[in-house]
Amino acid sequence: MLISPSILAILVFLGFALVVALAISHMLMRGMKERQSSYKNFSGNVNEFLLFVSKEGVLQDAFPKFINDPLYEQICQKRSFSEVLSAEEYSRLTEYMRGAEAYPDIPFVFCFKGETGTCWYELRAFLKKTFNGTFWELLIKNVTLDVDSRTQRDRLQDNVNMLLQNTGDFLWSFDVDTRQITLLTPITDEEGRVIPRSVGVQDIHSLLLDEEYAMFERRINARIMAFRASNFKDVDENSSVKLRVIGPDRKLVWYCFRFRVYLEENARILIKGSARRMDLLFDNPIYDDCVNLDAAIGTMLSFPDIRIFCVDRDYRIVSCNQAFALDFRYSSPEKTFGKRLLEVVRPKYYSFIQGTLSDVFESGRAKSWKGPFNKEHRLLWFNAIPLTKTEGFVYRAMGVYIQMDEAEFKDDKNIKELI
Repeated sequence: MLISPSILAILVFLGFALVVALAISHMLMRGMKERQSSYKNFSGNVNEFLLFVSKEGVLQDAFPKFINDPLYEQICQKRSFSEVLSAEEYSRLTEYMRGAEAYPDIPFVFCFKGETGTCWYELRAFLKKTFNGTFWELLIKNVTLDVDSRTQRDRLQDNVNMLLQNTGDFLWSFDVDTRQITLLTPITDEEGRVIPRSVGVQDIHSLLLDEEYAMFERRINARIMAFRASNFKDVDENSSVKLRVIGPDRKLVWYCFRFRVYLEENARILIKGSARRMDLLFDNPIYDDCVNLDAAIGTMLSFPDIRIFCVDRDYRIVSCNQAFALDFRYSSPEKTFGKRLLEVVRPKYYSFIQGTLSDVFESGRAKSWKGPFNKEHRLLWFNAIPLTKTEGFVYRAMGVYIQMDEAEFKDDKNIKELI
């Protein structure tokens, strides 16, 4: 029987095509295996893998072939989740798989207890239907590090909240543009109980008295100006201001406010800080219970060598004695009243005096300083004390100082007379 040349040509062509197809398939399979073997180099860093599981729960295939993961290794050995997971976790997985097709975007998180400890995984399922049947495609990701870091963050946040509640402190931020203050953590009362609705944006006038808010705003503005002048560096981060916060029962509680100035990505300036509760008693307070206190301050002492002056929180002189006025070439104390301290005191003295008075206003405590001053062999004793209203607000500060010359004490005769 003779074969037609055309049929022979067709058979030869089909044979050649089959050989080429087999060769290409072999090359593709070989390339795939080589790519699969590349996972060996990163087996400890791959945290995702695919499992192809039948509807009966039997493993059919896995991808990639090379991965160093405790659950992956157990699944490949046991071929079933029921042999790997605990009864509780397997029951949860079975329940999830029943509704996975209806809610494909909801992941399933479960734990696996292996030899190296407890690992956490996130599973997503997709039901694949082919002419050979139906099976599940499972994308599983190891999220142990995420769970551990989240647990550590939650534990750290719990510790911070416990610390703040036990100390009565709170964290806050201030929007420079809107002038709104936001409490990042709640305020607690004296018993450590959280005050309701004390988190979030607050009306700052419901927290602070008008005069103290004015001082708070001045301090904020000064820090912002210094921040801009120093090329957006917060150079005064250790300073603080002490203010009274109005509690829910209208009781005033002292807090020490500290804050930092930040520049956000959108070039907005933001202030964040903390407020430390201060349960302290002010020492040596002078209360404004006397109607004639302002007049008494200027006349209570008229010693020729002791200078006495009193300033308000704007550093304006409200009273002084004759010695202080004559020291700066004013014929009477009244001519200094209402003037700023910088207008009266020489600039080289002002920075020293103003710094001491500022500490008195902030701390509510008296401060003393003595040592060499201005010229060689010249000594200065300076004291500053707070003037406090009955509710505890330091509204003025009194300065008392005396200058002495060492030469005045070198005469033996004068010393003997003093003794």
